[in-house]
Amino acid sequence: MKIELLKAIDEEFEMCPEAFGGPVKDDEIKQAENELQVTLPNDYKMFILKYGAGAVGEAIILGLREAEYVATPSFVEQSLKHRESLPDGYEKFVVIGIDGSGNPIGFNFPGKEIIRFHYDTGDKEVIAKSFEEYLEKSLKEEINIQF
Repeated sequence: MKIELLKAIDEEFEMCPEAFGGPVKDDEIKQAENELQVTLPNDYKMFILKYGAGAVGEAIILGLREAEYVATPSFVEQSLKHRESLPDGYEKFVVIGIDGSGNPIGFNFPGKEIIRFHYDTGDKEVIAKSFEEYLEKSLKEEINIQF
């Protein structure tokens, strides 16, 4: 990830560490990848390793640690749950967030685009080309999603 982006997230962490879940070990990420049968993008792995989960800009990022001040359930549990109700072709969808309407936000492995799947219409909306871009847009409050 870009150094400027990491610095911006670090500033948010320093202001409110309770909005983040806390560091995760590499073997925990490997276990999550095995359970979901995916390989996580490096930028998302880096975020989980350092922060566990958390609120970044206007987004709530799911990970493997529950934040004290923000609801951040496990992305593994949420991915498995939403895969049951997503249409064919989303068997390897990884949920990194849930919007205020209950729509999953994530990437459809092996793709790296961050998308929101709309349950009411069946449409997918591309939000960012990568997790890193998603974080950048969130910090600039450009994703316009209600969490």
